[in-house]
Amino acid sequence: MDERFATLLRHYRERAGLSCNELARAVDVDPSYISRLERGEREPPRRRVVDRLASALQLSREEHDRLLVSAGYAPATVAVLGRWDATLQAVADVLTDRRLAEREIESFRQIVLLLAERWRQPTLATS
Repeated sequence: MDERFATLLRHYRERAGLSCNELARAVDVDPSYISRLERGEREPPRRRVVDRLASALQLSREEHDRLLVSAGYAPATVAVLGRWDATLQAVADVLTDRRLAEREIESFRQIVLLLAERWRQPTLATS
């Protein structure tokens, strides 16, 4: 799936079965604003608006984080930690290492996901 804010917002709104007007009322913004966001004619909104959109769309924590990141914000799950974690830094370092081939990065992703599954809650699993 395209991870642009506009594309994600439209996908989540349509999945929720809401019109732009219904979502706008739930978030207390102008309906035309939602429409312009979905068409990519407006920059992603402030974080508090993204949070209200996620709430109105009843997004999972993972989906909420995806929407936040697509809008240019840090994921809420990082904020929950209350501090930067050396483990997150190590993972980010590997994922952004331009010296590694894409297949190596993909192998690393798969290994991390397999390890994480041991401790993840079933509701947090990737959809």
